[in-house]
Amino acid sequence: MEERQQADARAVVRWMEANRGSAGFAEALSRLVSFACAEWLRRGLGVPVPPAEALSRVALARLPDVPVNRWIESPEEHQAEIADFCAKSKSGPLPEALQGDLPGELDLRGVKCPLNAARSRLVMAGFPPGRELSILLDEGSPIENVPGALVADGCRIVSREKNADFWKISVVKPADK
Repeated sequence: MEERQQADARAVVRWMEANRGSAGFAEALSRLVSFACAEWLRRGLGVPVPPAEALSRVALARLPDVPVNRWIESPEEHQAEIADFCAKSKSGPLPEALQGDLPGELDLRGVKCPLNAARSRLVMAGFPPGRELSILLDEGSPIENVPGALVADGCRIVSREKNADFWKISVVKPADK
C-alpha cells in the first residue's frame, strides 16, 4: 500500500511540474485538494460528499497534518504537501474529527486580514445552506471586514456578540447558494 501511495504522489508531482506556471495552475491545485478531500470522506464515511463541502469539513476540523487553509491560500508553495495528501487520501484512514457531524464553529482568532475573510468564504462555500455557523473573530479589521465579505457572497449575519477580547458572529448561507 505504501508503494502505491508513493507512486500516486509521484504522478501528482509530475503533473505539477508539467503545469507549473500555466494559467489557472493555482486554481487547479485548489480543486485538486477539494477533490482529494471528497475522496477521503467518501471512503471514510461510505457516502459521496461534494468537493466544496468536503473541503469545508476538512477546514473546519483544523487537522494539524492537513492544513487545507494554508494550502488553498498559497497552493504553489505547498505543492509537495498537496501531492502527499492527494496520495494518502486514496488509502489513509479518516481521522475521528471528520467522522462526526460537521462542526458549527470556525475559530479565526489570530488569523490576519485578508486571510480570515478568505478562510470564512472557503468554509461557507461548502457549508450546508440554512445551517448556522459561528465564526470567532478578533477585534478591529476582522470584525469590520469578514461580515462584509460574507454578506457580499449572499450570506446572512444572524448575530454579532462581543466577548471579552473577541467577537462571535453567526452566519447562515441561504438555500439558493
